Amino acid sequence: MKFLYHHRTLGRGGEGVHIASLVRALDALGHTTMVVSPPGVDPLKMAGDSPVDKDKSQVRGINRIWKIVSCWVPDFFFEMLEIGYNMYVVFRLGPILQRRSQDVYYERYAFFMFMGVYLAKYFGWTVLLEVNEVVGVQRARNQLLVPISKWFEKMVFKKADVILTVSSFLKEEVLKRRGKTGSVHVIPNAVDSQVLETKETGEHIRKRYKFDGHIVVGFAGWFDTWDRLDLLIDVVKDVHQEYPNVRLMLVGNGPVATLLSEQVRNAQLEEVVVLTGPVPRSQVLSYIAAMDICVLPDSNVFGSPIVLFEFMGMGKAVIAPDLLPIRDIIEDRKDGLIVQRGDPSSLRQALSLLLCDPALRIELGKCARRKVYGKHTWHENGKRVERFASLSMDLS
Repeated sequence: MKFLYHHRTLGRGGEGVHIASLVRALDALGHTTMVVSPPGVDPLKMAGDSPVDKDKSQVRGINRIWKIVSCWVPDFFFEMLEIGYNMYVVFRLGPILQRRSQDVYYERYAFFMFMGVYLAKYFGWTVLLEVNEVVGVQRARNQLLVPISKWFEKMVFKKADVILTVSSFLKEEVLKRRGKTGSVHVIPNAVDSQVLETKETGEHIRKRYKFDGHIVVGFAGWFDTWDRLDLLIDVVKDVHQEYPNVRLMLVGNGPVATLLSEQVRNAQLEEVVVLTGPVPRSQVLSYIAAMDICVLPDSNVFGSPIVLFEFMGMGKAVIAPDLLPIRDIIEDRKDGLIVQRGDPSSLRQALSLLLCDPALRIELGKCARRKVYGKHTWHENGKRVERFASLSMDLS
């Protein structure tokens, strides 16, 4: 099959990894994929080079303009630009869609973006829509024109032949907004095969930070408010009294990084907690390999954290919050531990359990790796997309 993949992202961070990994998976299955991005954006080149720090990634030319727009334009004007982007879609995608040189139109849903799906259906394409977020639910940027965005969203959801969400939470939301009809399926994020094949041990990271002889608890990613890394620091401070050999390594950067540094300094935990700063994605696996226990203290209610699959694929014991997207992946006490959101005692209990039981850490890590290897690789996701596209084309 020939896919036309359209998105409106900057191709950095998790979104870039998702796009690049799925496109490569489809190509590996023998399909061809034409990717249409905003001007100057190429996730196939940018995703692997982006550091785990979107603010400090080095960009030039038109990408610098997109970064300035994303970071500094007031919310109202930003949303007006999102609406205006539909005009670019008409001129960029219109001629391609009219030629019908591909078989399937695949779009990564974005707020206010409707023209791609509308034109694809007008010209008779099979449309697959990937949904990673919905209007009115947590977003890093404030949402102002919610009624207008919801109107566009409902129209797009109704026109798509197949909708693929990254979590059960989003599937339920799509069905509420679209109506209880149509083809809506969950395909969580995944991990690249290189994670499963890596021989990385993380020894050089452990030596760099003097972790030899210590149990390393870790997190890697973009430090956002909803991750509750402050809670993790507080819990590690408590358990350190009972387990003085515990260390915490936070890999990455983000909006709350300065607050976390102040928290560590005020609690006099400089010898216990390490904040590495931004790390290129190509090096993230080395840092995860250096961890003994990986923790997601909290997350947003809708997303499928890519780093969770990397933790599991590296065979690490994982602690994660009780959210639908997490339960889509982890079975409590089988391939990870699930804790109550925002509850320090629940997190403390789970962490203490793993700190005192190395055999349990190993067993959970093995089961996690086995599950990811069997169900949650990008290759498997590519096959799922292939199957849904084929079925939809047969029905059209």
